Amino acid sequence: MEDDLGVDLAEVLEVVNTAEVFIVMFHLFERRLLVDTRTSDGSAQEGPLIRVVDRVRSSDERFRELLRIRPKLPAPDRIVAFQWPRSVRTFVASGIWDAVQQRVCSLGGAETTCMAVLADLQNEERQEEVKAVRGEEPYRTLRGTNS
Repeated sequence: MEDDLGVDLAEVLEVVNTAEVFIVMFHLFERRLLVDTRTSDGSAQEGPLIRVVDRVRSSDERFRELLRIRPKLPAPDRIVAFQWPRSVRTFVASGIWDAVQQRVCSLGGAETTCMAVLADLQNEERQEEVKAVRGEEPYRTLRGTNS
């Protein structure tokens, strides 16, 4: 069921809680949130991965990037991607961020890493908002300029 956020929170939570690898695309800026919940045991132990990544041109490129970032793990069967139509603030206020952090930490990820990633997302959004206010590319200001 879609609420006033323009997204089905139950569906988003289902992805966050079950997908092996997922990407969150924020509409206000180009960079993406990548969460890879796969882990490995043994001498080359790998924990979950959470980070802000650049936009790519195709899903094939994303798979190649993931293999480059995590060479000790096989390619995932699939990567689930979804658009978050609101701000990072709303992502946090809706409880989605808490679910992401809880999932990553439950698999051995560090809370400090999660908090650093959240700070990166907030910074990306803030930089984009400043560009919009200043009328910087790709935005235009509607007020007149003194030339």
